[in-house]
Amino acid sequence: MFHEHILTAVIDAGGVPYQVGGSIRDELLGLPVKDHDLEVFHLPADVLARVLAPFGDVSEVGVSFGVIKLRTPTGHELDFTLPRRENKIGRGHRGFQVEVDHTMTLEESAARRDFSINSLYRDCRTQELFDPFQGRVDLEQRILRATSEHFAEDPLRVLRGFQFAARFGLTLEPATAEMCRSLREEYSSLAIERVWGEWFKWATKARHPGAGLEVLVRTGWIEFYPELTAMIGVPQDSEWHPEGDAWVHTAMVCDAAAEVAERHGLPDVERVVLMFAALCHDLGKAVTTVFEGRWKSPGHCEAGVPLSRQFLQRIGCPEWIIEQVEPLVAEHLVHVQHEITPRAVRRLSERLGKASITQLIRLVEADMNGRPPLPKGLPTSAVRLAELSRELEVERSRPQPLLLGRHLIALGHAPNVWFHDVLGECYQAQLDGIFTDEDNARAFLKELMSRKANRRLAE
Repeated sequence: MFHEHILTAVIDAGGVPYQVGGSIRDELLGLPVKDHDLEVFHLPADVLARVLAPFGDVSEVGVSFGVIKLRTPTGHELDFTLPRRENKIGRGHRGFQVEVDHTMTLEESAARRDFSINSLYRDCRTQELFDPFQGRVDLEQRILRATSEHFAEDPLRVLRGFQFAARFGLTLEPATAEMCRSLREEYSSLAIERVWGEWFKWATKARHPGAGLEVLVRTGWIEFYPELTAMIGVPQDSEWHPEGDAWVHTAMVCDAAAEVAERHGLPDVERVVLMFAALCHDLGKAVTTVFEGRWKSPGHCEAGVPLSRQFLQRIGCPEWIIEQVEPLVAEHLVHVQHEITPRAVRRLSERLGKASITQLIRLVEADMNGRPPLPKGLPTSAVRLAELSRELEVERSRPQPLLLGRHLIALGHAPNVWFHDVLGECYQAQLDGIFTDEDNARAFLKELMSRKANRRLAE
């Protein structure tokens, strides 16, 4: 919470501070509260800045947008917002003229907020809760509702609604959905960095990601992601997929992936890869599904790789995430397509590149769990894959080469460009299990170089 002595100074100066927005929402939902937003009424910006000055470094860089930042000597950064009016003067998220007005009423200020669940105010003096748009009721009923007609002035709010629905398991209210549909023409005005910001929150914070995907469908914003749209209505064999089409399955797999991530306590850098792998794993079904006595999608794993990159680049996803998602998509059925042997597992760890077998197992579990009413859990083939990868110590990365340039130098060879090819050949032999320790590796290298020398003499 905000420092009491700072709040006291603001109040003594005539200000009326309110805790606002997300911190109250999360508190009512029983979620951890990390940041507290404070809005101060009845104090002009210059007066508020002077009141805050004794408590640290005050930055008024954002004052034209109604924001004053205070950095305390202990390193805490506190944001103080001021009531403001926003007038639409152009397209997109930034097409606003902002007018700070400390005399606004609480109801007027709350009306500019996006959703009712974010328009909750608590008076810091009395702890009284003000809820002018019935946000608390909407939270209890799990409804996502716009506060006012001003919602339709900012297209980014649609994607904010998408990730809020996913985080809190909310259903979009019909009139709000209609306002979202009216904003489709403004999607192109959004900076890709802002688009990615909302998708990143979907991937790292959502407990109900399928609810967010449903928002995209209901608002028509799914059309901006043709790789996702193409999965809607793609049939699947009912024996393996009783839950419905490829899109229904994908939404359920994303929900299952969020459960896996929560259970393992995955950090954002791992959770984001799992969630996008879950979202993209069956993109290839849209271009490979055929009816041959039953619905089949031959080659959909491989076909999904370029589609995954295409979609992820479309939403501004960083390359390091794409480089892990692609091999996971390509290999998500490897446990049923190939025999699980030490050689196959080592080869798989190599093909996964910057991803890992541990990540793949999590994706397989999500894939299996996204097929209700079929039983949840890993199939025996995936369990065997996980166990063998741990035995071979390749569950988190490919095997490290046992043979390096120094081993060739130890045999009397001066560093040369051909080292690369020879060591590559040795590494392939290592993956095949021809040798598994350094002593046998050196013996293999010595024999290999002898064969090459004899071959050259014979030529």
